[in-house]
Amino acid sequence: MELKRIFSVFKPLIINHRLSNRLLAYILLCSGALAIIITVLQLLWDYKQDVGKIEESIGQIESSFLQPMAASLWNLDEEQIEIQIAGIMKLSDMQFVRINEVIGNTEVPMIKMGDERERYDISREFKLVYQDEVVGNLFVAASLTKVYDRLKEKSLLILITQSIKTLIVSLCILMIIYYMVIRHINKIAIHTRNLELNADNEELRLDGLRDIESPDELDELVFLLNQMQKTIITELNNKKQIIGELQQERDFSTTIINSSSTVICCLGKNLEILTINPAAVLLTGYIQSELLNCQWGNIFVVEERRADILNQLNTNKPIDGLEINMPDNAGGVNTLLWTFSPFYEGEEIKYMIGFGHDITPQKQVEVEIKRLNDQLEEKVNQRTSALTESNKQITQTLDQLQRTQQNLVESEKMASLGGLVAGVAHEINTPIGISVTAASFLQDEIKTLRKKLEENTLSRRYLEKLLDRITESGNLLNNNLNRAANLISSFKQVAVDQSSEACYTFKLSDNINQVITSFKHKLKQNHCQVNVSCPKDLDIYSFPGSFSQIYSNLILNSLIHGFENWSGKCEIYIDITLKHDHLYIDYRDTGKGITEAIIDRIFDPFVTSKRGTGGSGLGTHIIYNIVNQLLKGDIQYIHEKGGAHFKISLPYTTEKKTETENS
Repeated sequence: MELKRIFSVFKPLIINHRLSNRLLAYILLCSGALAIIITVLQLLWDYKQDVGKIEESIGQIESSFLQPMAASLWNLDEEQIEIQIAGIMKLSDMQFVRINEVIGNTEVPMIKMGDERERYDISREFKLVYQDEVVGNLFVAASLTKVYDRLKEKSLLILITQSIKTLIVSLCILMIIYYMVIRHINKIAIHTRNLELNADNEELRLDGLRDIESPDELDELVFLLNQMQKTIITELNNKKQIIGELQQERDFSTTIINSSSTVICCLGKNLEILTINPAAVLLTGYIQSELLNCQWGNIFVVEERRADILNQLNTNKPIDGLEINMPDNAGGVNTLLWTFSPFYEGEEIKYMIGFGHDITPQKQVEVEIKRLNDQLEEKVNQRTSALTESNKQITQTLDQLQRTQQNLVESEKMASLGGLVAGVAHEINTPIGISVTAASFLQDEIKTLRKKLEENTLSRRYLEKLLDRITESGNLLNNNLNRAANLISSFKQVAVDQSSEACYTFKLSDNINQVITSFKHKLKQNHCQVNVSCPKDLDIYSFPGSFSQIYSNLILNSLIHGFENWSGKCEIYIDITLKHDHLYIDYRDTGKGITEAIIDRIFDPFVTSKRGTGGSGLGTHIIYNIVNQLLKGDIQYIHEKGGAHFKISLPYTTEKKTETENS
């Protein structure tokens, strides 16, 4: 009964559970190997202990028996020697003892006791010395037979106890693993095997009392499996819903395609018709089965254009708005407007989808409209001839006005150039005056030097001071002449550029700095500061004089209209940037701004707030014409509070265009 009860406990562990059987085998194998290793180590330890005891006994002979035996041998007391040998034989595991008497150089066996053999497990020989004279030798030998017997008995006992303990521990471990892991894994496997993907499935729950607050790995696995089950069911339901919607869309698309008046066809790689809608049947007169696998070009393209159209389609590129004439069964010609879209599968084209809309009625209407237009054009020509004469007088008047406007524009340019001349003249006056003063000082010093030479009153100290004064005056003269030369060069460049339409590559920063230098006197008079933001290495191939004219007119407008009788800050900001092949010039000042009355007409000719006081009203008009007509750009006035603000956008190029492009 006890065996049956025990077997019933372990029966779930070993029947139909391959994982349990493998775990049991691995545990027994590892435990058995460990038991054998421990047994071997224990036997080695015991062996060393027993051998150590024998060695200790032999060492005891040396300390306790040698001296008395040497004295007994000296006295030839054989009875005492036998008693002493018997005492040695009583020591642990002693097998044989022998005493040899030394007579001269010869050893004579005297007394021996025990089992004499040729070889011994442990043996040792001692010299018997009495009063510093060797009187004999003592030979002792010990046997390990008893040691081996004891080890065999002990090893058997250890193996039996270790095996029993290993088996019990293995079964306990296996039972613990089964009740904690394997039975739950089996339940998970059975639940997964019987799982049906529908909403009625029950959640997987493990047997036994589970700690919800501190879940272990199995609880986490069960939670994830339940979540995965819900996710799969949800995804499956969504997929079914999507498949249903796709089916509806496909049916809807099929209905639209079949009921559409546009020819819709699917072409293969060789432009054969794979599918086509009923609209083609009405248009061509063929039934759908006759159109399938036919060459599209033979049905829908007239023969004279067939090769060209097929070459376009063979490029496998999208085609939109291609008008193609097709023959009909009645001998006439219909016109279809085709659109082709390639359909790819991976990187290779699979189909070419074609949409052909019949525009024959529209073409007929176009022909009729063209005929009516020709008639209307003839009537218009008749009436135009009557108006031509009256237009001549208007044209002459307009030409006169344009010449007058051009003269005013040129006058404005010359006035601007005159302002530059006045400004540069004032700037040059200072360095030239300083240079003249320095030259006069040098002449006076030379006269004084010549006088001292004539009077023979020169001294080293005077010459040293004279050299210092001459060096200082020379430096002053050189610096101011260089400054004047730079001003003249800057004025010359601006003047030449503004009076011509030379086109070459120049740096934008140098161009604007030359203009600012020309206006330095007027800017200083108005206490105006110009802040320029422009990359130093930014260059452009264009008309530098036109750029100078733009900057000059904008700065003059700010000085005349923005800062006159102005108590606020007088600052001008010019930002030049390059973005996406376009040059952007942002100009703004902190002056009065432009009045509301002329904002909408700021770029019209003769629009000025200084009418009657010297303002021509052509400044911004000249800028507008330069930007739009010559530089092919765009200028806008930004209406905001606090000063005037202009934004200019120009196409950017650093290379000379060809003659064709320039023309």
